[in-house]
Amino acid sequence: MSLIPRKDLIQVFDTVVPSRYVSRFRKAFIIDPVMGYDVAMRGRLSHYGDAERREFQAILREIRSETELLIEDIEAYFIHMAVKRTAKVPGDIAEVGVYRGGSAKIICRAKGDRPLHLFDTFEGLPRVDEIDSVWPFYEGKFSASEDLVREYLRDFSQVSIYRGIFPATGMPVQDRQFSFVNLDVDTHRSTRDCLEFFYPRMSPGGIILSHDYVNTPGVRKAFDEFFLEKPEPVLETAASQCMVAKV
Repeated sequence: MSLIPRKDLIQVFDTVVPSRYVSRFRKAFIIDPVMGYDVAMRGRLSHYGDAERREFQAILREIRSETELLIEDIEAYFIHMAVKRTAKVPGDIAEVGVYRGGSAKIICRAKGDRPLHLFDTFEGLPRVDEIDSVWPFYEGKFSASEDLVREYLRDFSQVSIYRGIFPATGMPVQDRQFSFVNLDVDTHRSTRDCLEFFYPRMSPGGIILSHDYVNTPGVRKAFDEFFLEKPEPVLETAASQCMVAKV
């Protein structure tokens, strides 16, 4: 099946049955009974009696009650810890792929006084190529309201939101250095563009974290190709993310 008809079918199905319901169906009727309990538990965060982890679990429950957050618990914790551990690294924080602001709020709760720059089209994915045609990706998928995100994050200082296709929207921060960058852009081209923009602007010790490295071929290809001749290794996490620390 060609890319265009496949995208049309995916879009129709996704309109009728939103992604969050499909995920719940898979867990209830496929993962738990067929693939096993351990696999079904893969996204949960164990606190092992640690007070900081218990506190984060409470924060995460609050955020999930407020908005739709399309990442697993351990992925959310990776973002939280990356923000905290890069506090000693000079530079701002950026996120590309904001959606409804859930992960941005995780960042805000841990960033201290560092400026946070949020980039999103707010009209969904701008382009989906053949390598990106993984369900449920299609042009316009993951659209969200900029006004609602601004309202959701109104209580946090030093948060700037930029609407449009990155990196064209990156001009206001082209002279900044960064300590942490979170990517959730889903496609090969967007991931490559983000890496080309942010990598030379990362402070030593700064972290680039990306969602969907494991399960999205375009994201994996962009990272593997970009860092092939660079000194930094691409570290795959236990969930779907990957992480690179600038040397």
